[in-house]
Amino acid sequence: MEGLLHSNFKKAQELLKDSGYDGTPIVLLHSTDLQTLTNLAPVAKALMEKAGFKVDMQSMDGQTLAARFNRKNPPNAGGWNAVVLSWASIDAHDPLVAGLLNARCDKARPGWPCDQELEMLRDRYARETDPAKQKQIAEAVQVRAIQVTTHVILGQWFTAVAVRKNVVGMPIAPVPVFWNVEKTAKF
Repeated sequence: MEGLLHSNFKKAQELLKDSGYDGTPIVLLHSTDLQTLTNLAPVAKALMEKAGFKVDMQSMDGQTLAARFNRKNPPNAGGWNAVVLSWASIDAHDPLVAGLLNARCDKARPGWPCDQELEMLRDRYARETDPAKQKQIAEAVQVRAIQVTTHVILGQWFTAVAVRKNVVGMPIAPVPVFWNVEKTAKF
């Protein structure tokens, strides 16, 4: 595995050099007070540096990050190049609700990806009623999203959940929810 990672980073460094990257620091926003995000940006920074980027990780509280995230300023004027976010699986389960696939330019999420072909595929997915054809379109959406890079997946993680024997009604869901949960008298 180590050899594969090394060769992948070597290839990334070659591609970066061939692309004409001039060493300008990439501004990476880092949330310091949101547990699900605090450790992700340092991991992203390390991986980006292994790939050959110079990274300026700027740490801040979550509210400051949220305000800055919505700015379109260039990085040297209070903007940013990269930010690490965490999405629940429910937020990405199909091409319509997956905000990371929205490529509607100024109407997209911050980062403002803009790709007419990706939006056409998402529209076709929404209008298709045959599940087999929807699956084909969803696959085409995934391929196109990789081609235009609306986002990069850093990894996947799972939240550990434990429920006592005397707690009943805890629904199985992609994120913890506490609707209709009751505590019985005995274990």
